[in-house]
Amino acid sequence: MNLTDSLDIIRYSDGETEEVSDLMVNEASLSIHVNGEIVKELLCSPAELEELALGYLVTQGYISDKADVLDFEVDDKAFVANITLKDEISDGKFGLNLEQNESIVFKKGTLLHNLVQFYGESTLQKATAGVHRCALCDDSGIIYSSDDISRHCAFDKIIGHAVTEGITLSDKYVITSGRVPLDMIKKVNVCGIPMIVSRTAPTISAANFARDRDITLLGFARENRFNIYSGFSRII
Repeated sequence: MNLTDSLDIIRYSDGETEEVSDLMVNEASLSIHVNGEIVKELLCSPAELEELALGYLVTQGYISDKADVLDFEVDDKAFVANITLKDEISDGKFGLNLEQNESIVFKKGTLLHNLVQFYGESTLQKATAGVHRCALCDDSGIIYSSDDISRHCAFDKIIGHAVTEGITLSDKYVITSGRVPLDMIKKVNVCGIPMIVSRTAPTISAANFARDRDITLLGFARENRFNIYSGFSRII
């Protein structure tokens, strides 16, 4: 399945109608099986499915790294991920909760540069207006970026990339095009990521959770501005 396909539609503008071909995003349903049990059906974009499945296991607390996985297979035609873990599933999660590193700081100038690059490279979003985007970053620049119809799946994909490559998350941050509700900031906490930066707004619950866990939370990050909702000391 392609990421996008064209559909013939009728467009109305300024009192006139015309037939046009509109570029639209596809979606798939990825079934994640862990130790023989279906644990989740993810509505997602049909790309980077291995990274998505692996990242989902991390952000939901099933694993802390790839060493916890005995067998891993993704059928990208049937959209099924079959994963065998070393340990039995207990209550659906292992309850992973990494402590944040208070000594980690990030440069404001590099952050602003990464934001410009992040939005400048959002070609799929500009072409379709149908996806979210996430990027894993540090003061050296953008490390990985992924697009998906779901902001949660886009997040999981970059985590899957990092886990596959053995990249430490405790000194990185995430830029997301989507808003940051409580369930998103909890993903950040589970992964031990010290900062998340959003183009849009967090919720109060997310901001309070971030303050309690010493996670730096930035919102309305666009060009030369952003709001800091928690963890101000991490921006230098």
